[in-house]
Amino acid sequence: MSILFRAGAVALLLLLSACGSDGDPAGGTPPPVAQYTLNVSKVGVGRVRSEPSGIDCGETCNGAYAPGSTVRLSAEPAEAQRFVEWRGACIGGGDCLVSMDNHHLVTAVFEPTGIVDPPTAKACEPYTGPALSSLHAYEGTLHEHSSYSDGDIHTTPGDYFRRIRDQGYDYTGSSEHSDTLDAGVFLSVGSDCFSTPDGLLTCLTPSVDELAKWNSVASQVAEVSDGHGFLGIRGFEWTSDRFGHINVYFSKNFSNAKTDGGYLLTMESFWSWFTRDPGMPGLGGSLTAPVPFGGGNDGLAHFNHPNDKCLSDSDAGCDWNGYALIPDAVERMFGMEVYNDGNGDDRYLPYYVTALDKGWRLAPIGSEDEHELKFGSEERPKTVTLAESLDETGFRAAWLARRTYALSPGWHLRAELSADGGHPMGSRLSCEAGKTVPLEVKLSQKEGSAFSGEYRLYASGSSEPLAVQQGANARFELPVPTVSGETRWYFVRVHGGADNKSVAYLAPVWVSAK
Repeated sequence: MSILFRAGAVALLLLLSACGSDGDPAGGTPPPVAQYTLNVSKVGVGRVRSEPSGIDCGETCNGAYAPGSTVRLSAEPAEAQRFVEWRGACIGGGDCLVSMDNHHLVTAVFEPTGIVDPPTAKACEPYTGPALSSLHAYEGTLHEHSSYSDGDIHTTPGDYFRRIRDQGYDYTGSSEHSDTLDAGVFLSVGSDCFSTPDGLLTCLTPSVDELAKWNSVASQVAEVSDGHGFLGIRGFEWTSDRFGHINVYFSKNFSNAKTDGGYLLTMESFWSWFTRDPGMPGLGGSLTAPVPFGGGNDGLAHFNHPNDKCLSDSDAGCDWNGYALIPDAVERMFGMEVYNDGNGDDRYLPYYVTALDKGWRLAPIGSEDEHELKFGSEERPKTVTLAESLDETGFRAAWLARRTYALSPGWHLRAELSADGGHPMGSRLSCEAGKTVPLEVKLSQKEGSAFSGEYRLYASGSSEPLAVQQGANARFELPVPTVSGETRWYFVRVHGGADNKSVAYLAPVWVSAK
């Protein structure tokens, strides 16, 4: 037995010595692949080019590329042809980006422009809102401050209305802090009030309009709007530095967090006011409002700069009591700021997702939150509202339908979004359980020139993208929940520019299974 054992051991040692470290009898690991091949085929007539170069198909329909590199393919239809879609390693429209982690095959599909797609059965109930062709993209600003609260001490709301109108924007929403809107409270609290004796004197000297600020804002709205092709909107900012800030627009009355108990004690005072008839006194409101302590259920509102106003991270009151859902307020709480002041990053993304998951139906808002003199500047975010008319009626309808998208500072884009072949952003779709719903998105520059970027699709339950596509447009397939009555939200955030940062948030669509 011992002789056989020793002989077997010697044989094993001889075998191992003939092999490489991983048992390769050739004496080592296979050499790394120097290049992977990307093969392109075509259906129909058109041209496919690559970046970096290598494919110009036409003539050359394959190229070799280094492992780990990314190849962008663009499709150019021939005359009287149209590009339909990619198949294989890419799916859908726009440019095709292939990560060269292996050999890949991509097919570009072209067809004659005379071919009409056969009608397909829709997965969802028909869209019943205004025709998409009747909606206009009105770009404007929200969340402005003047000497009426804590803005520049030499400005009034009329100044920012006129300045923003004269820069070519369509609308502006005023939002002076309600802390200083009560009749007779002429005090300004801007930073320049306390820097010089002249500043202090300015802030402590009342003018006629400052003695009735709430009514004065309404007069300045009428002056800047009437006959000017511009919409000024009166609003106020309810400011609790424990629970958070909220902007309210179009309401007859206002409520002051400093006097209604909402600054530190309870959100109930605000929700009671916001859901109560304007003619009915009750909890919340202001003694000097047009109707003393009257409600605000004629107003529309959005959450401001989430997670920025909290006493501490451990305080349960932070972020409006942790985004606790108020069913009676859901319909008219139409948005949340995703860009604010000078920020064009995505620090508000997880809070926006959390609020949507809690059941709030919120469109994205880009707010200037301007307290100095940069009204309408390229350094501040903007909001585009898709409305039938540039007036209060049109904007109320648009905001209630969640037809807004937010633009990062310096970007002026126009977005087209259609779910299930006809539902615009903000729509609530009722669809067959277990089906999928197509979502098509395309952005362009304001003047009509092309935009190419990265389209990231987000869905219920995660602040990580569900899918990403790049190019001039994107087409996603949205899964409908499998359980009747269940709802999922989906929204697209778009990235672009040299740094590939987010440039726009598009309003979600809500897909329910029937």
